Amino acid sequence: MRNYPEGLEIKCTVGNVEKGSDLETGQKRLSKLTSITWQAHHREVESLMGLVIDFAGSIKEGKLFPAIAGIFYSSELDMQDWGEISGTTGRNTKVTGMTASGKRKMGKGWVLILNDSGYINKYKKILYF
Repeated sequence: MRNYPEGLEIKCTVGNVEKGSDLETGQKRLSKLTSITWQAHHREVESLMGLVIDFAGSIKEGKLFPAIAGIFYSSELDMQDWGEISGTTGRNTKVTGMTASGKRKMGKGWVLILNDSGYINKYKKILYF
């Protein structure tokens, strides 16, 4: 956390899916998931707990509710684990995405993954662990 002596930054993502995916609200995204990227407004994030959400919870009226499908953590991130900041002009919010090196660190620090081989295998592949 920038400018704070202590604390834990927590970010959440639903991940990125295949281009042209026709997913509806309440539909599991796992089969179309291509990457997981946590974003930040600055590159000084060193300790991060990253949550991944999918529609994998209870079913109501034929639709799945969102659930935490994975929790990952690293206290070893550095500026090289974050890409260049985009949106630096105009009224857009400045943002940076995590690079492959940061994803590796997050994957090594997995805390929780749904007890489902589909999620375990997909996250292993995407986060390199």
